[in-house]
Amino acid sequence: MQPAQHHVSLFNTLISFLAKKDISSLSESELGKEYNIPQADLLILLGNSSLYVAEQAALAYQQGLAKELMIGGGIGHSTVFLEENIKRHPEYKGISTGGRAEADMLKDIFVKHWQLQESSIIVENQSSNCGSNASEAYQVLARLQKQPQTILLLQDPVLQRRSQASFEKVWKESKGEAAQFISFAAFTPTLKMKAENFAYTNEAHSEFCGIDRLLSLVMGEIPRLRNDENGYGPRGKGFITAVRIPANVETAYEELAAHYPEYVRV
Repeated sequence: MQPAQHHVSLFNTLISFLAKKDISSLSESELGKEYNIPQADLLILLGNSSLYVAEQAALAYQQGLAKELMIGGGIGHSTVFLEENIKRHPEYKGISTGGRAEADMLKDIFVKHWQLQESSIIVENQSSNCGSNASEAYQVLARLQKQPQTILLLQDPVLQRRSQASFEKVWKESKGEAAQFISFAAFTPTLKMKAENFAYTNEAHSEFCGIDRLLSLVMGEIPRLRNDENGYGPRGKGFITAVRIPANVETAYEELAAHYPEYVRV
């Protein structure tokens, strides 16, 4: 159907909720203000299609915002989009892509273009979704006998909230308690109207993915986050910890689902 300004506002309500941001910026001052720490024990970058998110993770680690760095991600739904973005990038296009895990491609970018030591990067390259991101990361850390207490998470902003809930679930089940997870959505891909169509408010966010894919991702997340018989919460499939979805987010989703059923993924 023809997009309307009202629908833009509703999508932005969902996007802003999903792009969880526990600190307003990646800085020592924000970690100190919100969590009373100068740096996190570990920064985990989860593989996704956005090279900007990866660059923010590399910069944060360079600036000492985490004692250690892990990159997670095997081959999944976003891998082909990450490959395409690497091939188009003026600096990273020489990175080998075809058939490789997301974590391995991103590690090469960090080593070759961000001057990070390969030996300093912990790699988890087997996971294929948010749930296995968490379980595989935990297993890698357990094998290395590492027990970080504060973990900074960077992910595809639309998947940021579910990723944290997935990690909390795995850590609680495995350790009996969760580490302190700190989500930082590196950007919030909000929308505007342009020539009677949806467009990114910030054109630079188009490197993330096309609008149709963004809307499909957004509309797929709310049903997954629900704590009911069909959702991923404890009362449903049990993949994540319970997430409270505000009433205005549920209302926005229901209206959008009625108008844009082609984007609903369950």
